[in-house]
Amino acid sequence: MTRWGRQTLVEERAIRPAARGCADPVALRLPDGTELGVRSATGDDLPGVADLHERCSARSRNRRYHGGSARFAPARLRRLLEPARGVTLLATPTGFSPLAAPVVAMANLLGEGDTAEAALLVRDDWQRRGLGSALLRRLVWQAEQRGYAALDLHIQAENRPMMRTVGRLARPSAVNRDGSLVTLTVPLTAALPRIGAGHPLGLSAPTR
Repeated sequence: MTRWGRQTLVEERAIRPAARGCADPVALRLPDGTELGVRSATGDDLPGVADLHERCSARSRNRRYHGGSARFAPARLRRLLEPARGVTLLATPTGFSPLAAPVVAMANLLGEGDTAEAALLVRDDWQRRGLGSALLRRLVWQAEQRGYAALDLHIQAENRPMMRTVGRLARPSAVNRDGSLVTLTVPLTAALPRIGAGHPLGLSAPTR
């Protein structure tokens, strides 16, 4: 999540081409200069993602899972990491060995029919730094690459940070409210050029 009223400027560059069915791994530089890697999750990331959940506050977990259990059985969490239709992205700070890098955020894209569903979980000490906005833009781009017509986000009405994050996409969204749960439906466009031919959603590459 980012600070209210502050524009999110995140630099992004491709690291290497992705394997078929996975997202391209990229390097992100947040507005405060912090660098992270973003890549597709695999089953081997189960311990790191479990640790992410443990390090998030109960409030952050509740906002992500809407009051449901945030401590999944390993088999259920593994299915979340490797969805049959969609992709799960993990953000890890640079400067660590691959096995030691902590997972500080998870972004989920789950497809069903012509619509995909997006959700974010960002560790509390990494919120309000632009990471959530950057990951949501990656999910939008991934959904467009996969040909989905729209993206649904189910958000608790009190979760103003996430509402503002979606608003920064600057796309008209349909709003449906059911009690304390708000569903925002974001229309998607035709598939955009892949990384290498340009950078998605206005994110610029560092000048070399």
